[in-house]
Amino acid sequence: MKPIRDLQVPSFQVVSGVTTFTYASPTSGAASLDFLAHTLRKREANTGKTILICQHNREAERLKFDLAERDVNTILLPPHEAMIGQVLLLWSKGYINQALILCDDMLEHLGVVDANLVIHTTLPELNKFEERLKWLSISAGKAEMLVITPCDEENEKEGKGETELEVVQQTKPLKVDALNSKQLPEMKKNTAPTSSQDYKAEADAATPATIPNDNKEQEIYLSVEDATEKLLLSTSPDTSNSLDKSQLDQASSELGNTVPATVDASSPAAANAHAPGDSPFDTENPTKSADAEFQEWVKLVQNASKDMNLPPPPSVTIEEPLSSASSSDLRHQIDTTSLDSIRIVEDSPASLAVVPFSTERITYNNYGVLGWSRHAVVPCYNLAEAPDISTIIARAMQQMGVAKSRARAVQRFAWPHVSSGKSLLVVGNMQVGKTWSYLPTVCQRSHEDLLRRRDVDRGPTCIFVCPNQGQGKQIERWMSTLLRSLGSAAGFEDVVTHWDKSQVADIVRRLEKPVGILLTSVDLLLKLLTQHSVWKSKIFDAQAVKYIALDNLNDMVRVLPSDTMKLLKQLPKMFQLTQNKCQLLVSSRAWHTDLMVQHILPLMPDVLLLFDDALEASVYGGVQLDVRIVAEEPEKLDHLKALIAERRNFANEPAVVVCSTSTEVLLLRRKLQAIGVHAHTCESEARYSNVAEWRRQSPGGLLLVTDDVVPRLKCGKIPLLIHYSFANIWTRFKSRFSLFYANLKSPITRPVGQSVIFAKPTDVENIWRLCDFYMKHKLPRPIRMLEILSQRHLEEPHEPTSTRLCHQMAAFGDCLRYSCRYRHVMWRHEVLPPDHYPKNGRIRFLVLVCYSPAALAVRLSSQFPTAIRFLNFPMSTLGEQVQRHYEVEANRRMHPNPVPGEMAVLKNANRYERVDIVSVESDSLVVVQLLDTSTESFPYNTSKLYSCDEIFKDSPREAMDLRIIGLQPESLDRIWPDDARNLVRKEFFRRTHNKRSRLFDAVVESVIHRTIFVSNMYDDEGNDLLSFVTNRFRSHQEKRCQLKLDAMVRSSKDFPHM
Repeated sequence: MKPIRDLQVPSFQVVSGVTTFTYASPTSGAASLDFLAHTLRKREANTGKTILICQHNREAERLKFDLAERDVNTILLPPHEAMIGQVLLLWSKGYINQALILCDDMLEHLGVVDANLVIHTTLPELNKFEERLKWLSISAGKAEMLVITPCDEENEKEGKGETELEVVQQTKPLKVDALNSKQLPEMKKNTAPTSSQDYKAEADAATPATIPNDNKEQEIYLSVEDATEKLLLSTSPDTSNSLDKSQLDQASSELGNTVPATVDASSPAAANAHAPGDSPFDTENPTKSADAEFQEWVKLVQNASKDMNLPPPPSVTIEEPLSSASSSDLRHQIDTTSLDSIRIVEDSPASLAVVPFSTERITYNNYGVLGWSRHAVVPCYNLAEAPDISTIIARAMQQMGVAKSRARAVQRFAWPHVSSGKSLLVVGNMQVGKTWSYLPTVCQRSHEDLLRRRDVDRGPTCIFVCPNQGQGKQIERWMSTLLRSLGSAAGFEDVVTHWDKSQVADIVRRLEKPVGILLTSVDLLLKLLTQHSVWKSKIFDAQAVKYIALDNLNDMVRVLPSDTMKLLKQLPKMFQLTQNKCQLLVSSRAWHTDLMVQHILPLMPDVLLLFDDALEASVYGGVQLDVRIVAEEPEKLDHLKALIAERRNFANEPAVVVCSTSTEVLLLRRKLQAIGVHAHTCESEARYSNVAEWRRQSPGGLLLVTDDVVPRLKCGKIPLLIHYSFANIWTRFKSRFSLFYANLKSPITRPVGQSVIFAKPTDVENIWRLCDFYMKHKLPRPIRMLEILSQRHLEEPHEPTSTRLCHQMAAFGDCLRYSCRYRHVMWRHEVLPPDHYPKNGRIRFLVLVCYSPAALAVRLSSQFPTAIRFLNFPMSTLGEQVQRHYEVEANRRMHPNPVPGEMAVLKNANRYERVDIVSVESDSLVVVQLLDTSTESFPYNTSKLYSCDEIFKDSPREAMDLRIIGLQPESLDRIWPDDARNLVRKEFFRRTHNKRSRLFDAVVESVIHRTIFVSNMYDDEGNDLLSFVTNRFRSHQEKRCQLKLDAMVRSSKDFPHM
C-alpha cells in the first residue's frame, strides 16, 4: 500500500482468494495513529469507502478522538443507536463521506455495508477475527484488508495513550553544593567566546539570563553545554577526525553522568531512533569542571527562587543513559529569560504589537522544547520529582498509563511552574501531553479547595473549557479517575459537565452549591457568564475560582472564533488572573500571533510559554517563510545558485541545506562542486565531525544535511535554512525548524532567520499542508500554491454518472480540499438555470434562510410576494394554498411509489411544503429537497410523504440560492464557523416588530444552474452584507471567482448516459 511505503512502516501482504491482507506494524501507538491518519488522507476520491473496526466501543471512541486531533474526520456508530440503520444506509449511498468506525459489538451490520478498504485497528482473537471476515464476506468480500499489528519491541516499552518509554538504567541523584555569587565572574570566564557578527558560526556557549531580585539583576550561566563545546573546540580537525572508539566512549560516559540522556517520545528527536547526538560527537560524560559548573548553576537557581519568594525547586536528579540503540543528546540545558517585552493588562494598547522577545536568553532544552518565562524554571524528570503532586494522584496517573517512567517534554517544565501557582501557555503537536501538563494540579487543587468550602458558598473552583463534547468526554473520564482516587467531598459534586444549552436551568441549580470543576464549551460558558451578569442570583463566585483552563484553543478559534474572542474579553472583567488568585492555563496546537499577543499573554503576567512544535515556535519568533515552486531539478539548482549569489555580500553568514536522503546530499554536493561552490556534508552520524569543522573553518559556507541528523544537529545561529526537498513525513519537516532555536535564544537583529522551501508542483500533500499553515496563521495568501491545488482536481479523472458535483466547484469554480470524492466537471444540463430565474439586473428579495455569511436562500418579492404570515413565517400565495389544502385530512394521500425527480408534499416545522424527491434510498427512506421555504436537502421517512396534487405541480420553485461571489473564510475547507453564521443571522438579518419582513437589493452578476451570484447585497438603510462580514471575520473575496466560474461552464461536458 502506498501509505505504508511513504511512512516506512514495516509490513507484509498475504493473498487469500480474492482478498489481499496487508499487515502493518507501526513502532508505537502514536505512530500507529499517524499512519492511520495518513492512510485515510491518502485515499483518492475514486477509491470508495473505508471502515475501521475496533474491539470495544471505548477503543472506538478513543480512535475517533485521536484521528480528529490529526484533522481526520470520521463517523462513529456506537451500539444500540436508534438511527444506526438509516446512518449506515446514507453512508453506503455516499451522503456521508467520512470513514466509518465500528466495534465488534456491531459485527452484524458489516453484512449490509459495502466498503473498499477495511482497517482492523487492532488484531483480535482468532475466533473474533474469523467472525469479522464472515460478516464482511457478505458485502465487502473483495475489499482490501489492512491489519494493524503491534511491534513487539515497542510494546515492551510503551503502553497505551500517554505511556512513556521505559528507561534502561538508573543512576544516582546529583548532589548539589552551594554556590557563592562571587563565583559568577569565574563562570563568565569559562563560557565559550562568541563573535561580534550576528550570524557568525559560534560554539553554543550559554549567555546570561536575568532573574529579578530586589531590583537587581543576577546573571546565571549554564555550563553543561559549554563543557561539550570545550571538548570539541579543544580538538583540532585532524585530531577530531581520528578519535578512536575508546575516546568517544569515554567522552560519552562522562557527560552522561551529569545530564539526562533520554529522548522524549513526543519530541522531534524521537523521529529517528538511531539519529546522532546533539553535539558533533556522541559524548556521555562531562569534564570535572563542567560537572562543578552544573552543580553551581542548580544551586544558584535554588537560591534565586528563595530570594524571589518562590517555592523551592525539587531536588535535581540525573536521568539515566539510554542504550546504544536509542542514544540521545546528553545535555540538560535549562535557561531562563524575561518577558519584559510582553505587557500585562495595565499596560497601554500600543505595547500589544511588540513581538514577545527580548535580547536576553530564553528557556531552551534538548527535549525539543522551546520555552520562555520571567521566572526560573527547574524541570522535573518524573512524577516523583513533580512538586506538590500527591502520591495518590501520581499513582492514579500511572495506572492510567500517564508518565509511568518519566514525564513528557513539556510536562517536565510545566508541572513545577503550574504547581507554584503561575500561568501556562503550551503550544505543541498532538499527543505530546499538553492537557496533562496542568490537569493533575487542577484536579488536586480543586479537590482540596472543595473540602474547605462552606455550604453557603456557590460555583466552581475550576472552569475547564474545551472545544466540544467529544473532546470533553475524554477529559471528563480523566478527571473522574483522578478525583475518585482522592475521595469525594461529602455533599458536593467534583465535576459538573455542561454540553446542552437546553439544560442551563439545571446547571445553574447545581452551581448554587460549591462544585469542584465546571467542564463545558466556549459558547455555553459565555452564556453562563452573560446570565451571571444580569441575574439577581449570581452563578459564579469570582473569589472561589482559582483555575481557568482553555484546552485546545486552536479548535475553539477555528469553530467559534467570535465566541472565543468574547470569552477572552469577559474573563479579566470577572476574575483576578494573577498568581495565587486565579491561574490561566492554555493549550493549543497553533500559535496565533494576534490572538496570543493581544488577548492571551496580557492576561498571564507570570506565564511559562512552551513550544513542542518547532515550526510554530519559528512563527512565534518571526522566522520568514519563502516557498518557491520549482518544476524540475535544474530549476531547483538555479534557485539555489541565486541564493548563494545573494549571500556573497555576507560571507560570514552560514546556511544549512536539508535534504531528505543521504544520496541526495552527495549528488547535490557534486553539483555544487561543478559550479565552484564548496559545501560540507553531514548525512549520517559518522559524519558529525564535519559539523565542527564547518563551524570552525567555514562560518560562511554551506552545510548539507539529512533529516536523520537534524534532531541533534548543533550548528549555532543560522540566517538561512534551505529545504532542498521535503521530508518523508510532515512531522520531520517541522522538526527542521529546530535549527533556528539558537537564533531564537538571543534574537539581536531582525529578521530572526529565513527559511526557503523548494516545492515541486507534484508535492501536492506538502503544498496543501503549507497552504493550510499559511492561512491558519494569517500569512500572505499563497496564490501560486492554491492554484496548484485547484488545478490538481480539475486534472483528475471524474466519475461518469452518479457522483454529485463538488460543492466548492459549484460555489467558487475550483476545489481546495486535499481529498474530494465528488465530481469536478459540470454536465451541460447543469449549467442553464430555470426559466423564471433572473438573468441580470437588480433584484429585490426576502431572505428565507441564512446558510452562511455568503450563502442564502431567498424569494423574489416581484414574483412571489408575501401573502400571509403563518407561524411567524412569511408565506406566498402558493404556500398559503398548499397549507390550507393539506390541513384537510381527506386531501392527504400517502405517496405510493416515490421516484427521483418527482414532486411531493411533507410536513416540515408544522407547515405543509412542496419538495423534490432527490433519491430513493430504501423502501422506508428518501432524500428530498425543499422547494418554497428553503433549498435544503435531508432524508425523510416515506411513510410521511404525501402525493402532490396536480394543481400545485406546475408552479415553479420559489426558493432560490443566492451567493456573494468569491466571499469565503480563510480556510481550505471554506466552511464558515458556526458563530459567524449565527452573528449574521442575529445582527444583519434581525427582525424587529417594525420590520418583520425586510427586503434586500442586489445586482445579478451571473446565474449558474440554480444559484444567483451577486457582488453584494443591501438593506433599505444602505447597510451591505459584504462589509459586515469582512469587518468582523477572517475572510477573503476572490477577485477571479467569476473567471473560474466561467471556465467551469466552458469546460462542461455532455452527460455520458443521456
